[in-house]
Parts: sequence; C-alpha cells; structure tokens
Amino acid sequence: MKLREFIGGARLWRAAGSLLDVFTAFAAFVLSYVTAYGERFLFAVPGLEEKALGFTAIFICFFWLFSMHRGSWRYFSIPDIMTILKVVSASVIAYTIAAFLLTRGSNVPRSVPVLTLIYLVAGLSFSRMTYRMVMERAFFFWPGTMNGRQGRPTRNVLLYGLTDNAESFVRANRRGATSEFNIVGILDDGILNQARIIQGVKVLGDFDELEALADRFARKGMPISELIDTESGPSRQHLAEVVQAATRLGIKVSRIPDFTETALLTGQSLLQPKQIDLGHLLGRPEIAADLESVARLINGRVVLVTGAGGSIGSELSRQIAEYGPSELILADASEFHLYKLDMELREHYPQIRMVTSLANVRDRAKVESIFERFRPNLVFHTAALKHVPIVEGNPVEGVKTNLLGTRNVAEAAVKYGVSNFVMISTDKAVNPTNVMGASKRAAEAYCQSLDIACQTTLFTTVRFGNVLGSNGSVVPRFEKQIAAGGPVTVTHPEITRFFMTIPEAVCLVLNAAAAYAGRKRGDIMVLDMGKPVKIVHLAERMIQLAGLKPYVDIDIVFTGLRPGEKLYEELFDPSEVSQRSEDAPYFVASPRVIDKELFHKTLGFLEGAVESEDHARVVELLRHIVPEFRPGAVVSSDDDNYDPEAIPTAGKDRETPSFPKPVA
Repeated sequence: MKLREFIGGARLWRAAGSLLDVFTAFAAFVLSYVTAYGERFLFAVPGLEEKALGFTAIFICFFWLFSMHRGSWRYFSIPDIMTILKVVSASVIAYTIAAFLLTRGSNVPRSVPVLTLIYLVAGLSFSRMTYRMVMERAFFFWPGTMNGRQGRPTRNVLLYGLTDNAESFVRANRRGATSEFNIVGILDDGILNQARIIQGVKVLGDFDELEALADRFARKGMPISELIDTESGPSRQHLAEVVQAATRLGIKVSRIPDFTETALLTGQSLLQPKQIDLGHLLGRPEIAADLESVARLINGRVVLVTGAGGSIGSELSRQIAEYGPSELILADASEFHLYKLDMELREHYPQIRMVTSLANVRDRAKVESIFERFRPNLVFHTAALKHVPIVEGNPVEGVKTNLLGTRNVAEAAVKYGVSNFVMISTDKAVNPTNVMGASKRAAEAYCQSLDIACQTTLFTTVRFGNVLGSNGSVVPRFEKQIAAGGPVTVTHPEITRFFMTIPEAVCLVLNAAAAYAGRKRGDIMVLDMGKPVKIVHLAERMIQLAGLKPYVDIDIVFTGLRPGEKLYEELFDPSEVSQRSEDAPYFVASPRVIDKELFHKTLGFLEGAVESEDHARVVELLRHIVPEFRPGAVVSSDDDNYDPEAIPTAGKDRETPSFPKPVA
C-alpha cells in the first residue's frame, strides 16, 4: 500500500510540474504582447486568447516530443537547460511559421517570438532552479544551516584538489540526506586556482597552508577532522607526504573513489570517501600486467594452480579466470580456503570449467594423479610454507612442502608435458638465514636444473619480497594491535623489507610467465621493488592511516629479532648476474647452477632425514645444497663488526656441522 501511495504521489507531483510548465508557456506568450503593446493597447489585439492557446498547444506537443516532462527538477542541470532551449525554440519557430501561413503574420510583431523565447526559457529554468535550491537548502538565508545541513552533527573537512571529483563531492554532500560532512574549504596547489569558488566552497590556499588553516578553524571552534584527497591518480609518494603532514596535525586522510573503478561505486560512493591503503603509499609506480601477452598465454588452455587457497594463489586464480582458460584446476591442502575460492569463482565465472582438488603437494601420488587426469598446459606453483618462525621451529615440515613438494609438482610437469611451469619464490631465498629461505632457494635450484636439462617444459622462477595484506604478513597483525589501542610490536628498529601489493605480485607472476621469449634457461625473474621500507615506518604509516599519532595515541615497542629473521632482505646474491628487462618491471637474474647429479644424490639423503624426523640432519643437508645458508645469522649491512663466519644461536656460538659429501 505504501508503494502505491508513493508512486501515486510521485505522479501527482509530476503532473503538477507539467501543468506549471504549460501555464508558464501561456503566461510567457501573453507577457511578450504586454511588452510589445503596453498595458493599454493589449486588449486591442484581436484574438489574443486564441493566439495564446494556440501557442500553448504547440508547446505541449514539443514538450512531450522532447520528453521534457521526464526531466527531474531535483537534479536540474545543463542538459535540462538544453532540453528547454530545444522545446522553446521549436515551439516559437513552429508558431511563427503557422501564424504567417494562416494570417500572414497579422498582429504578430517581430519582437513577440523573441520575447516569448526569452521569457519562456527564463520561466521554465527559474521554477526548476528554485525547486532545486529549496531541496538542497542552498539559500544563504536558510536558518541554522551549514553546507546544506540543518541541526545535524557535522565533520569539518577540507578537500585537497580543485577537480571534477571535488565539485561532484560538494554537490552530492549538499544533496545527501544523511551526510555528516561540513566542507569548510578546498586546498589546491595551482596558482590559477587560488581564491576560486565552486558550488559555494572557496579555495583557501595550497597544501603548505594546511597547518595555518587548521589553527585558524580550531580557534573558530571548527576543528578540521579530515582531509579528503580529490586528486585524480596521485602518485604514491605524494600520498605518503600528504598522509604524513596531515596526521602530524591530527587530521585523518581519505580519498574520493576513482569513478573508473566501477567495483567501488555504490549509491553512496560520493559520500563515502575510501581510506587510503598501504598500497597507495609504496614509493614506486604500480605494476601492471602485459594484457595481450598474458591473454595469449592463458586463453583456451588448461591451467593448474597449486596453493590456490592462499593469498597469492587465490588472487592469481581470479586473474587467470579473467583471461578465459579452457579449464582451471584449483589445488590446495586447505578445505576451507579451497571451498571459499571455488564458490567465489563459480559465481563470477560460470562459463569456465572449474575443478577443485583437495591435494597436498607433499603427496607425490596425488600430484601425479592430477596431472594424469587433467593434463594441464600451464602450472602456477604457489604452494609453500612461508612463516619464518614457524618453519624455523619445524624444519622437516618446511622441507617437505617447499622443496620436496616443489620437486613432486615439477617432475609431474615434465612427465606429462606441461609447456610452462611457474614457481613462486621469495627474497628470503637470497643468502638465507632461516630454513624457510633455504628451502625456497633449494627449490629454485631444483627448478633451474630442470629448466636447463628439459627441452619440453619451460621453468620460470619468480622472486619477490613481502606482500602487503597476505596471510601471515605484518599488516593484519598491526591492524589488530591498532584497533585494540596498541601497542604495535616491531621486532627491531632497523629491520627493513621490500613490499608489494597482492595484485602487483600476481601481475609480476603473469608478466614473467608470458615473457619467456628470448629468456635464457635457468634465469630467475625478480621484481623491481624500489627501495626497502623500514617496518617501523610501515607501523607509523598504518597508525597515521587510522587517524592517530604514532608514539602519542599508539605506542610502538620493539621485541627483538625472531629465530632466523634478517634485519634486511636482498633481491640478488652477489654471484648472480642481473640485468633489467627492457620496458618490464623486473630484472632477470642468472644464479649459480647446482650440479644436477650431486643435487639429486643429496635429495636422497635429505628424504631419509625427513622420514626419520632428524631436524639437525635436515638443516645440515640444506646447508650442503645451499652453501650460503647461515642458520640464525643476524645480517646487517650497517654492522661494521659483522662476522660472516659467526652463527650465534640463543646467545651461544654453534659449530658449523661437518657434512660428508654424498657418494654414489
């Protein structure tokens, strides 16, 4: 019943508006004669009523022909003015032609058509503009209003950037029935934009004046609580500077959603600025995929993703699905993560044949059965144990998954004629000080040996640093600590890491997989990740993004390095020859190649140590495969007293175990 009442009320209002337009047309025509003849001579014009009614009838025809009755008075704008001009011009021209054809223009002065056009356009526009101003409470004399809001708590905000986004936000804020924003002004760095006004909001200065403006509004009892960046495509470095400067003043920073990103848009998107995430603050350009090359690689092929339920594996599966594989096989040891991904992909990509396989890469028989049944053309191997302290305490498990699991998948790929095999590695594989890094470096070496020896399968290893927001990363932990009121815990004040976003990591993987032309066998793709970031700076930025002040609102405490943790990570070993790939966001590294025969013999010893759960022996054998592996070493490039031979563990020096070379 309420819906019917609402529809009926809307129709009544529309009918009332149409009747007002018709009356305006009649009145404008009569007023043009009053202007032309004067009040005294008006009634001497013969047939004035018939002429006015005739013009009104013509107006009604064009009014419906141009669908002017469908226009919304609430959102009256330039396109509506253009419609009014079309309707009025057509009506005046048609009436003038009809008058000359029927009466040879008798008693139709030349000024009447011109005056009718002017009066009618003005009248129709005035009624609509008045209605819009009333609805938006835009009259300067409206009592108790501030930016169109009456009697409602507001958040005092500044906009940064005189852009189309800023104008749209101001307009949407004025219209919004539930908006809590009081836009006090705009900041813009353009000299020509200073002191300009849009939608009644003035440009108060450039960004350098933020502190002075914050003080001024605070003295007026209107403290600035938020700065909304409305710029289009600001650089990451620029956003980092904005966040740092604003947060120092206790001002939270957010962004207007990019309206080209349709997935972000909702009915309230203009009034819901999105929070700046850490990916926006990385000091380098964002990585983008070579869409054409990736499409050629994936489209119409059978693709297998191991570790599909993980952070990288799941995003990789999503992006692969975009390129239309003939079949997508999702393999993971976690039933829950596999279930979630399967449900999501089947909903969004119903046209793709999807297979979910609950499988652990440690299980050689299960891995072979997957390859034998589905015969994949392309394999993305992301399955791994990556949490450094946990793998450090469970070295056998780390070797089972990271090295022996990789061997199982790689051997199956060779046996069943896979054309491309892509392995995901880590910067922790360079000069490793922990089992996780050493096991990944050993897996790299294994794939290298196969890449050089095998002529049917191309093995590509992709190496990158930490991934923001991935499972087990510092970001979720910091978020929980900040939400709980702190403190935020960091292991060491000097610890640094390379960072990238999950989409960037996946773009690198896809780019590297597609860029096999001209690449030498055994090479490793390494993302150009820019400069490393101090973890303490990452914690400070996350606190700032929450609108809080580091060390004031949220404290940061240092807990000490964990077992196997480095102070800094490296992307290349000094022995690796690297070169920048032309027009690509990555380097190509040529690491040392391990003797294949010796490697396989050592793997035999390693499997025996794994089966007997001999942790010490597993570490010894890893050191033989990866000679640069120094368990427990604290690596710091700034430490002048660093001794590469010293391997401290729990405060005591430990002798390097001697390992007899394997024999046939």
